[in-house]
Amino acid sequence: MRRRVALGALLSISAGAGAGERFDHQGAVLALAAPGVGLSLTASSVSVNGIRWCALLGGGVALGSEHLEALVLGRVSGRTDALDVAALAGLRTNFGDERWKTYADLQLSVLLLPWFAVGPRFGVGIQYEASPVAGVFCGAAVLAGVGRGLIVAGDVTCGLQLRTYVL
Repeated sequence: MRRRVALGALLSISAGAGAGERFDHQGAVLALAAPGVGLSLTASSVSVNGIRWCALLGGGVALGSEHLEALVLGRVSGRTDALDVAALAGLRTNFGDERWKTYADLQLSVLLLPWFAVGPRFGVGIQYEASPVAGVFCGAAVLAGVGRGLIVAGDVTCGLQLRTYVL
């Protein structure tokens, strides 16, 4: 009888430890950073066309569904002394339940420097959950904007997403 009780207690402890390892993002506040490479083509003489470095930095929050996140990001790209700065806001939806996930982004892009342009940004990627509070990801996105000129840009980034479950 004592063995059964001890075995039952041991099984409940080990089941509890596994239950703490959750890989959904439900209730999470997110921070992410991702360096990468981009390509920019513009109809404006103010911006430099061609291949450039780029970086994403920002955060967000998981919405009611465990597969939907609201993100606010800054996107900086440049080459030599030319620098482009954009603000991004939108949604990311995740597909997958365990450690490997794919995602799709739909965001509004507002180019702030060197000139003003507004348009959509679409992205897709893959993410690996290294732990319940950290994931690594790689993604590709394309944006189009209209303002002082026309811009079409794309980027490929790989980065880190950190999460805390406070909500």
